Amino acid sequence: MHPTIVKAQKAQDFLALVPQLLGFAPETSAVLVAFRGNRTCGALRFNLPDDGASLKVYKRIATTLAGMLCKIPGVDAVVPVIYTDDSFITAVGIPREQFAEILNRRLEWSGFLLRDSLCVAADAWGSYLDPKCPAGGHPLNDIAESPVNTTANEGAGTKTVRPLGTLQNGADPVGVHPATQERLARIYRRYRHLLARAENSPPLFDALGVALDPVAIAEEALTWPNPPTEENVAALLVLVQSPPNRDQIMVQFAFGRDEGVRAHAINGRYARLQHETGRSLDDLVAEEIDIGDPTAEHTGDIMLGLQCERPDIDRIRVAITLLRVVVAMAPRSARPAPLCMLAWLSWALGRGSVAGFFVDQALAIESQYSMAILLKLLLDSGHLPEWAFAVPQDDDNDNDDEDEKSESYELDDDFDQNWGEDFDERAAGR
Repeated sequence: MHPTIVKAQKAQDFLALVPQLLGFAPETSAVLVAFRGNRTCGALRFNLPDDGASLKVYKRIATTLAGMLCKIPGVDAVVPVIYTDDSFITAVGIPREQFAEILNRRLEWSGFLLRDSLCVAADAWGSYLDPKCPAGGHPLNDIAESPVNTTANEGAGTKTVRPLGTLQNGADPVGVHPATQERLARIYRRYRHLLARAENSPPLFDALGVALDPVAIAEEALTWPNPPTEENVAALLVLVQSPPNRDQIMVQFAFGRDEGVRAHAINGRYARLQHETGRSLDDLVAEEIDIGDPTAEHTGDIMLGLQCERPDIDRIRVAITLLRVVVAMAPRSARPAPLCMLAWLSWALGRGSVAGFFVDQALAIESQYSMAILLKLLLDSGHLPEWAFAVPQDDDNDNDDEDEKSESYELDDDFDQNWGEDFDERAAGR
């Protein structure tokens, strides 16, 4: 992969990059953009606390946010950005200034260089660290018209600025013609009917097993055109209705074919045990974890993000694009499975907020869908996968060849030079 390095020269350029880092336009949020040296290495988004909450609540939240940042190896600097619906005109000073000051103090006490602290409000933007910030803030057009918007999109293969969705409407909403949905529904019902018949017909089941091989389809799916054909979507959709296939395909999307083969073999073994013992899959897995079976532990560790091995980011991005189309084409009753896959894959990228959006959609369709319930518990706990905090191999072996470095954004060497001098003055004055 030859990543695009986008350099920000001014504060408004940096603010134009933050939604690109997150993958969506943040609203009512506190975002911590982490740096190793001059380059970003992550962005953490949290819900903005209620305005007027007690200082005790603000301090507790700020301490938690600083603690999360401490988990990312090598981070030495940060830019917190507050997104709020409040107005510069009605605020005394900059909106949400009290919380920002407490957060800034906690971050500095934790040893991070505070490159800046910014606010994007409903009517303007500004810096909490700029004593010369206008009373009404700077115009939001500064951000919208920043040239880095075009640069970032060209790096993604598009020539025009690609609007990002919010957490409420999801990123990159997908539109599908009703006729396409109807054709897909007919093919999907036919596959479901064939599978139901095959359960009582071993020859037919064997034939369908070859045609609907979950390992082969998972791998092929990453090469399908966008949008995929109705036949391909129907095959994938009918497979993921089975929880074992769903999890295997999801993990394979993230970690590659070998992991899919391993998961598929495990699923086959559990299916045989279920048939022989009459016990549930949950009981069998729980028993093997209790006795320390490494196979069960390995699968559970992946699902819970308890390993440091990083998934394949490019595969996940392709899978997310595919699954968004699958969800848009699918009958409503068949959507919880791919929505949960979208949630887990988003969470695997460290995008817990986006994952929560997909989980909520799944639960709105089927409130007792077990994977959605488990994912909601996972997300509500604030847990992120351990690989989200691991240093990518390219960063470990950093060199002067930008084409060999992992994808990120960096501040230009002359990043608003006067503003950079203000950094030094403010740091000296604290």
